[in-house]
Amino acid sequence: MRFKQLKNGYRYNSDSMILLDFASKQKPKMEVLDVGCGCGIVGIGLKKKYPNINLDLLDIQECNITLCEENLKLNSMNAKTFLCDFKDFNTEKKYDFIVSNPPFYRYGAQKGENTHQNISKFADNLKLEDFIARANSLLKPRGKLCFCYESLAIEEIACLLKKYKIKLTALQFIHTRKDQKARLLMILAQKSSKNFCEILEPFIVYEDNVFSQQMLQVYNEFKVESDDL
Repeated sequence: MRFKQLKNGYRYNSDSMILLDFASKQKPKMEVLDVGCGCGIVGIGLKKKYPNINLDLLDIQECNITLCEENLKLNSMNAKTFLCDFKDFNTEKKYDFIVSNPPFYRYGAQKGENTHQNISKFADNLKLEDFIARANSLLKPRGKLCFCYESLAIEEIACLLKKYKIKLTALQFIHTRKDQKARLLMILAQKSSKNFCEILEPFIVYEDNVFSQQMLQVYNEFKVESDDL
């Protein structure tokens, strides 16, 4: 896959690739929505692996939607794009699978001067409850929600999923190194599920200051190249 992305904006990174790997293992089908799609790395990656899905890409920033449309052409794919705040996204359509790398930096964290990065990273642009509530209203009766978030928010995530009656069905903890605390979570939740929550093998990004075998396997599977704009 090949992607254009902004040289001086928010860029896809190892977190994006881990989310793509995690989401792809859920074998999404039919109607799929990528929320806060950025340059489209996750949604387009899923479409590459599962070409029969009907993909929609949504982002609040016009430059990201422009990037997505260019990257769809680069990868010879078709999908619908929506320039919209997710909280205000109104559609008659219901989704089988919603995937997202939502903004999760907390209030009080130091913001930089780059507006594009700030909108993509900080939770005041899409609060966690607003995200889960809107996803709930857009999912089909047994639809799945797949997203990543900071590990410190695990209690809040569990409470909000319970509030909106979406069952937490899988968790994966992401560690920069195996001797460090988890910094990120991969979350899978499903409406009308009676399954217990499965705790998956931890994902370690680095070993001895180089990418771990887990991380290398992800990059080798999806084979992503990028061009800066």
